[in-house]
Amino acid sequence: MATTPASPGDPTPSGRPGSSGGALPDDTTIATLAALSAEERQVLLKVSEILKRLQFGTVLLVVQDGKVVQIEMAEKFRLR
Repeated sequence: MATTPASPGDPTPSGRPGSSGGALPDDTTIATLAALSAEERQVLLKVSEILKRLQFGTVLLVVQDGKVVQIEMAEKFRLR
Protein backbone atom coordinates (compact mmCIF):
# COMPACT_ATOMS: atom_id res chain seq x y z
CA MET A 1 0.00 0.00 0.00
CA ALA A 2 1.35 3.42 -0.96
CA THR A 3 1.87 6.10 1.64
CA THR A 4 1.19 9.77 1.11
CA PRO A 5 3.48 12.53 2.37
CA ALA A 6 2.39 14.28 5.54
CA SER A 7 0.69 17.61 5.13
CA PRO A 8 1.69 20.62 7.30
CA GLY A 9 -1.23 20.10 9.71
CA ASP A 10 -0.56 16.38 10.25
CA PRO A 11 0.91 15.25 13.57
CA THR A 12 4.63 14.56 13.69
CA PRO A 13 5.92 10.99 14.17
CA SER A 14 5.72 11.48 17.95
CA GLY A 15 1.95 11.88 17.62
CA ARG A 16 2.01 15.44 18.87
CA PRO A 17 1.43 18.25 16.39
CA GLY A 18 4.43 20.57 16.33
CA SER A 19 6.58 18.55 18.70
CA SER A 20 10.14 18.70 17.44
CA GLY A 21 9.03 17.95 13.90
CA GLY A 22 10.74 21.06 12.62
CA ALA A 23 7.87 21.87 10.24
CA LEU A 24 6.95 25.52 10.07
CA PRO A 25 3.26 26.50 10.35
CA ASP A 26 1.54 27.52 7.13
CA ASP A 27 -0.12 30.92 6.54
CA THR A 28 -3.57 29.61 7.49
CA THR A 29 -2.31 28.37 10.86
CA ILE A 30 -0.56 31.67 11.56
CA ALA A 31 -3.70 33.66 10.65
CA THR A 32 -5.86 31.42 12.85
CA LEU A 33 -3.54 31.84 15.84
CA ALA A 34 -3.35 35.60 15.31
CA ALA A 35 -7.16 35.83 15.37
CA LEU A 36 -7.42 34.19 18.82
CA SER A 37 -8.30 36.28 21.85
CA ALA A 38 -5.76 36.70 24.63
CA GLU A 39 -7.82 34.33 26.78
CA GLU A 40 -7.81 31.64 24.06
CA ARG A 41 -4.05 32.00 23.59
CA GLN A 42 -3.56 31.66 27.36
CA VAL A 43 -5.55 28.38 27.38
CA LEU A 44 -3.54 26.99 24.44
CA LEU A 45 -0.27 27.98 26.09
CA LYS A 46 -1.23 26.27 29.35
CA VAL A 47 -2.30 23.09 27.53
CA SER A 48 0.96 23.15 25.56
CA GLU A 49 2.99 23.45 28.79
CA ILE A 50 1.13 20.49 30.30
CA LEU A 51 1.65 18.33 27.19
CA LYS A 52 5.38 19.06 27.15
CA ARG A 53 5.87 17.70 30.66
CA LEU A 54 3.33 14.86 30.64
CA GLN A 55 4.57 11.42 29.57
CA PHE A 56 1.50 9.32 30.44
CA GLY A 57 -1.88 10.59 31.56
CA THR A 58 -4.86 12.69 30.57
CA VAL A 59 -5.67 16.35 30.07
CA LEU A 60 -9.32 17.36 30.49
CA LEU A 61 -10.77 20.73 29.50
CA VAL A 62 -13.94 21.79 31.29
CA VAL A 63 -16.05 24.13 29.16
CA GLN A 64 -18.99 26.29 30.26
CA ASP A 65 -20.81 28.67 27.93
CA GLY A 66 -18.23 28.05 25.21
CA LYS A 67 -15.27 29.03 27.42
CA VAL A 68 -12.63 26.83 29.04
CA VAL A 69 -13.10 27.33 32.78
CA GLN A 70 -10.86 24.56 34.09
CA ILE A 71 -7.98 22.38 32.97
CA GLU A 72 -7.47 19.07 34.76
CA MET A 73 -4.38 16.91 34.44
CA ALA A 74 -3.95 13.32 35.66
CA GLU A 75 -0.43 12.00 35.44
CA LYS A 76 0.32 8.28 35.41
CA PHE A 77 3.61 6.71 36.32
CA ARG A 78 4.60 3.45 34.65
CA LEU A 79 6.56 1.18 36.96
CA ARG A 80 7.90 -1.21 34.30
